[in-house]
Amino acid sequence: MRHILETCPRLHIRQVKAAIPAHALSATLQIGSQDVCTVAKLTNLRNGYRYYFRCPRCGTRRETLFRCDFSVFQCRVCLDLVYASSMKKNPSVLPSP
Repeated sequence: MRHILETCPRLHIRQVKAAIPAHALSATLQIGSQDVCTVAKLTNLRNGYRYYFRCPRCGTRRETLFRCDFSVFQCRVCLDLVYASSMKKNPSVLPSP
């Protein structure tokens, strides 16, 4: 069954940025009972870092991770989440009964 993105709990990098040590290129944070990895990317101006989560399932860099049905935080692609607005436009993405 496909879940709607807007109804799932989300974790944005802004919520945990203060917990990342200054100038760290990577860090592992404890979020509830889950370890979440963060990585840094040097900005285009080379004057600081931009932080991202590393999806624990696929390994891609993401600013936001989601959780549904008490699962671990993952990216929206791995959780197969759909936007509520896409359900209005394309009924084929409706959750199966």
